[in-house]
Amino acid sequence: MNYPEIQATADSIAKLGKPLKVYLISTKTNQGTGELISFKLALIVSDETPNISELECFLYTAVDCDYPYDLVLYKQKEWETLSQDPRTFAWSIRETGGVLYEQGLS
Repeated sequence: MNYPEIQATADSIAKLGKPLKVYLISTKTNQGTGELISFKLALIVSDETPNISELECFLYTAVDCDYPYDLVLYKQKEWETLSQDPRTFAWSIRETGGVLYEQGLS
């Protein structure tokens, strides 16, 4: 199911945080109505990002959304390594997550 609120949040994050890629990891919905309850995004950021914890805090405070959401951030080299290992969460994200934004394609 497509939720415009999720794409709008991903677009805001892409504009402010300048990630290389944004994945939709998961959504939680009301089983009866299908109404969105919350969602989780993964961001792949440049290795030059000085502090991903500070970026994460900034994005939570700067990006307003009517639904609770979680962010998982990876630096590019870390992502390239972990997303190739089937034992990692990054691999699972790469295999099953939906790409909402990719730098240079939007």
